[in-house]
Amino acid sequence: MDEHGHYTLSVQDNLILSRFFGAWNVEQIITYTNHVKEVAKAIASKPWARVVDLSDWEGGGVEVVQPLLLLQQWAEDNNCRQVVFISPPLIPKYMLEKYGDPYHDYKICNSVEEAISYLKSVL
Repeated sequence: MDEHGHYTLSVQDNLILSRFFGAWNVEQIITYTNHVKEVAKAIASKPWARVVDLSDWEGGGVEVVQPLLLLQQWAEDNNCRQVVFISPPLIPKYMLEKYGDPYHDYKICNSVEEAISYLKSVL
């Protein structure tokens, strides 16, 4: 099956910045998780964090939950200290509230700039 939805991903210092767009299927989430793992290898020797902008994400079916949970566990095992979500709309916010426990003390910010500022103060 083809990937549904898309994302952008970049690295800024010890932060991985992602932005999700559209509705995702399992193929898209697997592509994304593999990309995060590949990029994180270059920064995982010291504490790092993820900023995930959900402001344009429509969420995904239940099949995207497990790969996201596995990514979070992998990230924690590889020195990721924090996940900050940007402006989750209603469906992704519901998904975070329902499945958010693996993210532990995740934070929600209103902008990428706010998230970066926060993370620089805690990392």
